[in-house]
Amino acid sequence: MRRFLFLATGVVAAAAVVAIGVIRSRGPSDKGWRERLVRTSVGLPSGPLGRLATWQMAFEHRRVYATMARELDLRPDDDLLDVGCGSAAFLQRHAAHVRHVAGLDASEIPVGMARTRLADRIAAGTAEIVRGDAMAMPWPDDRFSVVTAYILLEVVPDPLKVLSEMHRVLRPGGRVVLSFGFPLKDASLSGTKSAWGYWRWSEADARRLMEEAGFGDVTVSPPPTWEFTMQVARGTKQVSPAVVEAEGAPELAQATLT
Repeated sequence: MRRFLFLATGVVAAAAVVAIGVIRSRGPSDKGWRERLVRTSVGLPSGPLGRLATWQMAFEHRRVYATMARELDLRPDDDLLDVGCGSAAFLQRHAAHVRHVAGLDASEIPVGMARTRLADRIAAGTAEIVRGDAMAMPWPDDRFSVVTAYILLEVVPDPLKVLSEMHRVLRPGGRVVLSFGFPLKDASLSGTKSAWGYWRWSEADARRLMEEAGFGDVTVSPPPTWEFTMQVARGTKQVSPAVVEAEGAPELAQATLT
């Protein structure tokens, strides 16, 4: 019964907002109301709708988060960054065993919720929640062993810039798992936005963007389960030959001395 009421509340609220958007429309000059609705509720949550959407997504996405956790295969020695973390429901439910977690979001609404949800870990120094720009992340190079995001690349202004930032803060050998748009039946639409403002890519273009950002071992797969409706992209930050050579140098020098 509680679940039904929760979902019903969300449906009614969404319907009300859509109705307001339609009523306020002024013909062709206001065709972007759907994109503005997504931006207000998902992209950059604001106002009552943004608060409701952030709260509701923590419930609606619980099965999606479980799927993402399986894809990530998180370990106790991982340092995890969730970009576009929302209210940090994923970090709380599926990363409690991880050494350090960080969440980044651009909106004060989810950041406030996330800090409340992870208050104990933040106080203990094993978690941080930051309000910031995914295209200019506040962490140094090579900070994290794992980076993830769900419904982030689909709504940011410059997906390639975000991917490049993810690659920068990921340490060599680290891994990334991301949602990468709804599957496309018409590949000619790849690289364009839907009427709702979501970026969309073909499998080939998704792989190309990942590789252009610097990731290796890239795979792009169809939705893994019926409730996870987006493509999943995986990749790693390659260990450069210079790093491998530097790690081997001391032994080589000692062998020469002996």
